[in-house]
Amino acid sequence: LKRLLRPLPPTPRSPHLPARLGEPSFFASRHMAPKKKPAKAEGEVDLFEEFKKKHKKNEQEFETPKIPAVQEIMKKMEELGECKAWCFDSEFDPMAFRILWHSLEQVHYNEISAIRVWKCRGGDESVRSICYYLDSDPKPPVQDLQFTDNGLTALGCEFLARTLGPNGNKEINLLRLDYNPFGTPGMEKLSLGLSQNEKLRHLSLQYCNIGQDGGQYVAHILMYFRCALEVLKLRGNYLGNPGIVDVLSGARRAKALVELDVYDNKFSDSPEVITILKDLFTNNISLSRYDLSGNQISDIGAHQLVQAMIPLSHLDKVFVTEQVSTKTWEALEEVTSGKGKKGKKKK
Repeated sequence: LKRLLRPLPPTPRSPHLPARLGEPSFFASRHMAPKKKPAKAEGEVDLFEEFKKKHKKNEQEFETPKIPAVQEIMKKMEELGECKAWCFDSEFDPMAFRILWHSLEQVHYNEISAIRVWKCRGGDESVRSICYYLDSDPKPPVQDLQFTDNGLTALGCEFLARTLGPNGNKEINLLRLDYNPFGTPGMEKLSLGLSQNEKLRHLSLQYCNIGQDGGQYVAHILMYFRCALEVLKLRGNYLGNPGIVDVLSGARRAKALVELDVYDNKFSDSPEVITILKDLFTNNISLSRYDLSGNQISDIGAHQLVQAMIPLSHLDKVFVTEQVSTKTWEALEEVTSGKGKKGKKKK
């Protein structure tokens, strides 16, 4: 009888049953609302809240429309507590964009590490607006700056040169300006600032319509004795033989440079180009990755480059052209893989 009257152990609760009062259920724990950003300590200024107030006031004063990307950023800030990368990938009202960056500058907002403007047709005015923010004091900690397919001209390059010059922003280490056809005039303006920049490590100027005369301005950037560039991407331009000779001459003195991409720049394997390439292979041992493909390098020119590479151990990847013979291609692969660098003859 005592055994029958003994209290039964509690039945294990299924996670699918409703929780007892005050007890979080299985589903509730999985579908909880996103964490709100932590409250600031007493006396500490919440820069995001200050920005929202200032931005709202400026929007009302100038009667500018909302920018969808900004609404997304604010939503992310509310849900996650931070948004370090501010990305824009659709067209926006120019005045609204200017008001945005002026508002950020007014409250000295310093929690952005990347600004990316992709295919927005913002043109030079969008560059001017962002440079105004980047020039503020203290300097914002932005390290990644991109304007891709955004209609920049030489004027926009001039704004960037001033901001990234010797007296400008010292934080940015990546600049991407791909698919902006500013050409040689823009390259000339850009070099005025970047030829005295000692912080930039990654520069991408792909498909920017830079012509033969533009190579000298790229060289000015590379020859700066404090140049910190590690990656330079120039594919899809029109450097030709004169321009590529200038770029390669500058790269000889760029001791931090690790990767050089000059794919499809319309140059050939003239004696001058081959000579300066071999000289570069030998004298800049930090530069280990080259992309020379998409240009008019014959099997004979490629063979000459392979022979120059055989005694060198620092070369990692060298892409020459897809049009060489299988034998030359295999020799190139063997040299850069480290198998043929101890005097082993390859033809």
